[in-house]
Amino acid sequence: MIKSSLNPVVSGASALTGIAVIVVASLAALAGQTANRGESLTPETRNLVRQAVACTGLITVRNSTDSQNQAPRPRGSAVMIRSDGILVTNCHVIVNTRTSRPYDELYLSLSSDGETTTTPNRYRVTLLMMNKDYDLALLRIDSDAAGKPVSKSLTFPSVELGDSTKIKLLEDLFIIGFPEKGGASVTVNRGVVEGRDILGNWIKTDARVIHGNSGGAAVNGEGRLIGIPTKVVADEQPIDTNGDGFPDDYRRYGAVGFLRPSKLVAEMLAKLGDTGGENTAVPSSPRLIDTAAAITVRGMVKSVGANGKPIAGALVGLLALGETEITEQTLLTWGSTNSEGAFKLNRPVPPGKYTLKAKALGKQVFAQDVEIKAGASLLIIEMSNSSQP
Repeated sequence: MIKSSLNPVVSGASALTGIAVIVVASLAALAGQTANRGESLTPETRNLVRQAVACTGLITVRNSTDSQNQAPRPRGSAVMIRSDGILVTNCHVIVNTRTSRPYDELYLSLSSDGETTTTPNRYRVTLLMMNKDYDLALLRIDSDAAGKPVSKSLTFPSVELGDSTKIKLLEDLFIIGFPEKGGASVTVNRGVVEGRDILGNWIKTDARVIHGNSGGAAVNGEGRLIGIPTKVVADEQPIDTNGDGFPDDYRRYGAVGFLRPSKLVAEMLAKLGDTGGENTAVPSSPRLIDTAAAITVRGMVKSVGANGKPIAGALVGLLALGETEITEQTLLTWGSTNSEGAFKLNRPVPPGKYTLKAKALGKQVFAQDVEIKAGASLLIIEMSNSSQP
């Protein structure tokens, strides 16, 4: 189940413009789909993706107040990330939207080929950890559907975590999950990486992500987990066919799938405080990760020296740690100084380490790694004249 992010993006376009856009968008989409489908997959890639399918299961839920005759309801997908029964899904898959609390009973249906209609193995799972800010949750298989504890020696098929920080534009991705509409079997949809939102912690893809895929797997051509399908944003535009200024219909041009990067999953696993194995202890009660609020970065730019004069009009920006070039992709937030040399960057950022850069007319470029944290003092940037060494 995809989180309720399918709200259309609406803009006011004239009927003539709308028709032109429809034609161009349709031709572009058709060309892209044709090119994508025309590229054959190697037998090795097919096999690796099939192995990832065996690691992806269907999440069903019940409440203690439900009738005993009521079967668990499908809610979304989950993917096994450790052979000792640890899996990841989205928070919105396991949380009751009416109560904002996890469902009382959580189940995972797992089969070797993704066919839940062919008597798959079903297990009771327990919530271990939630990160509501990133809509991610870690679960653990505890028992079979009847409540019998699973053997500690039992191992499950698990997908290997990939390095989501190294993915590139147009890299192949495969979305694996159980659709809400489309039967009780898995679907696999192929696409590419359309973009990355480093600050927002998103990977964007043109691969078809549909209701029920939430919490499933997004794997690369090597079968490694790159992201967790989390939401979809549809591009729908109003069509005014009679020219009265009011839309008579809406036309959908496409949609963008948003994935939570696998690096966030790795960070949550690290917070469990263990590395896996049959004798590993895991928390008996769920942990809620309270992610600190984003911080608005402020500071001052002045000339070098104790009595350095404020520098007006300097451009200041934060980049991901270690980045050297300022581009649209690497610049996370930026701002310029006022007449008193003070600046306030335009977008808040999460606490962490970044690379700070500043430019000003007649001054040497400033670059320094900094740590942004709550309660820290203003950033002070001292710039030398460009003629100085």
